[in-house]
Amino acid sequence: MSRNYYKSLLFQDLGTPNEKIWPGFKQLPAVQKMKFTEYPVSNLRSRFSMLTELGISMLGKFLTYDPQQRVTAEDAMKHSYFGEAPLPIDPAMFPTWPAKSELGHRKALAASPKPPSGGKEYKQLGGDGDDDGYGFRIGISAVDSRRLAMGGGFSLKF
Repeated sequence: MSRNYYKSLLFQDLGTPNEKIWPGFKQLPAVQKMKFTEYPVSNLRSRFSMLTELGISMLGKFLTYDPQQRVTAEDAMKHSYFGEAPLPIDPAMFPTWPAKSELGHRKALAASPKPPSGGKEYKQLGGDGDDDGYGFRIGISAVDSRRLAMGGGFSLKF
């Protein structure tokens, strides 16, 4: 997509910039060479109907065309939008876990879950290892499995 297409989308939601909302706009070099479709000022309320008035106010301050009037990050943090419900959670309330890379090798190994013991249940089924080299089979005896052609089904080798 072209830059002009994206400008058109932006202008549809924010309105086409003009001297009233951005003093000095007409003197910008690129503006003197282009013709823009005129869209009414700010369509944000219909686009973001889920936001409160304070939310729309803050969004409008971020999306102001004139860089001299646009809100700074410091001023945005003081905006009353952050005082309405739901209130932000204190960062200390978020759970944290140390990165394994910060624990050192031995502590990282200790922090990892232990693998299951395994093998005990298999031995209780009557097998004490891989006697025939064909692995573990469900529902088929070792003798029958040798008669079957290799193909469909599955076998698990332990």
